[in-house]
Amino acid sequence: MMLNMSLICGGIIVLLWGIFGFPRKFGKAKVVSDQKCSEDATVCPQDWKRINKNCFFLSEREATWANSQADCMIQCGTLAIIHLRNDLESLMEYTEPFAYWFGLSKQNENKIWTWANGDLFINWFHIEEGGDCAFMYKKGISSANCSDARKYICSRKGICT
Repeated sequence: MMLNMSLICGGIIVLLWGIFGFPRKFGKAKVVSDQKCSEDATVCPQDWKRINKNCFFLSEREATWANSQADCMIQCGTLAIIHLRNDLESLMEYTEPFAYWFGLSKQNENKIWTWANGDLFINWFHIEEGGDCAFMYKKGISSANCSDARKYICSRKGICT
């Protein structure tokens, strides 16, 4: 009898919780997918840098471009996809004295520069030719053999609090 009362009370609490939307009222975080979250309300995971509404992680270890992408995906991101000049310039400030892979390569049959998410690169910055995978350093963007080992930059959307 006592067990049945506990189950009924627990069920009522869960039902009321869902009806009144308590999770929303207590600041449940959501991934930024719209423009309603201000930049100041965007939060990044520990050890990630916030630039605008995106989060960037600069690795300490080196890996090939493909292994770097796999590591970024484990962290719910990709090799850095950069759409704004301000983001690019801000990231380049963090790179000295190293060079970092980011999410631009031409590892497709047409040898066209594409981002890690499959979007075409629209040539809004210059890439020094030499390889099929792009990397950035303090003074610019270059490319190298994708099997070279370099540090890397991951990106992901920030979390709106």
